[in-house]
Amino acid sequence: MGTQFYIETDTDTPGDSYDQSAGGMAVLLTLMREFGMLTDAEPPHPVTLDEFGLSPADFDGPPRAGKVKPEKADAFAAAQQAAQDRFDYFDPATTGIPHYKAAYNEGRLIAPQEITAALAAYDSRPAEQRREADTALHGGWTRWIAFLRQAAGSRFGIRVF
Repeated sequence: MGTQFYIETDTDTPGDSYDQSAGGMAVLLTLMREFGMLTDAEPPHPVTLDEFGLSPADFDGPPRAGKVKPEKADAFAAAQQAAQDRFDYFDPATTGIPHYKAAYNEGRLIAPQEITAALAAYDSRPAEQRREADTALHGGWTRWIAFLRQAAGSRFGIRVF
């Protein structure tokens, strides 16, 4: 099992992607940390049913199945939107990509601003250090940086699965 990074689009079709194995992700995250590309920001708290006046009794079956009783449909839709908003949240004052977004394949969005900040940290390092990293992951690091540069110019950023 690994992680897939997709450039988010405004269609149902994902944009270009970058895939990394589970073992490769450990190396990738280590290099990103060494280059100052990651932050230790905390994720937004998860959505809970009670925030929206919902309880397990409002569902026909397990809540994860999403079969909400008709009278609770609006509350459930609001809860789903809040969950998506929290997965897509970013801090405009960020100095990089939050570790939790890159490390876990939960469908979180890495915003273009986070990518740009991470690349600025990478680009500020000495050229020799960047050249040494190019050999990491059997060329995967070079492809990763190119992918980040492409995604930084995108409208939405990268979705992580």
